[in-house]
Amino acid sequence: MAGSWHILIIAKYIVEYRMKGRFIVLYASNNLGKSKQLDLLEEAWQEIGRPYKRIKYPRYDSEFGRILNRELRGPVEERLNLTDEELQMLFAEDRRYYQPRLMEVLKEKDVLAEDYTGTGLAWGLTKGVLREKLDTYNFGLLEPDLAILLDGERFSGGTERGHRFEVAGQEVWERNREIHRKLAFELGWEVVEAGGSPEMVHERVMRVIREN
Repeated sequence: MAGSWHILIIAKYIVEYRMKGRFIVLYASNNLGKSKQLDLLEEAWQEIGRPYKRIKYPRYDSEFGRILNRELRGPVEERLNLTDEELQMLFAEDRRYYQPRLMEVLKEKDVLAEDYTGTGLAWGLTKGVLREKLDTYNFGLLEPDLAILLDGERFSGGTERGHRFEVAGQEVWERNREIHRKLAFELGWEVVEAGGSPEMVHERVMRVIREN
């Protein structure tokens, strides 16, 4: 559970942002503990009673998300064999379709998101999609108030078997990590070291939230 110092941090945060929720996005290459860090952020928000909504992109319950889910992790014989450009177009359209709802939620709550436009940029570039096309696909999408990149060595285990991206070899993973890091520098994401226990990483994430 979050410690008492978290309460002080977020109490200050509540006063500063009382009239508007914040859109906080967590990025990372695969197998670096993103989902666990979102779990810990949820615990912190619940402990102090701060209204929030957790989102994971893509949203697999949407029309676009169902296609993406089948393409990324469905049986090979059921996949449409979409190109990487077509995949990134669908990812972006899933974000765009949800945007009106996202903006409504942000009027009343914080949004804690796992993956967003930066994920599309990173994986699109990793797979050879031109940056100009990726920027076009994602044009007009809401910018996060705070983007945090978890960066570190890949965890052993935790790879989702059969997932189109997660089964990529170490060379692809390293390239994807480096692209994430370059995007963080270009786009002003905060970078957090992903090594150590989940609780240690959580403390680093909370420190970034406090300072931003």
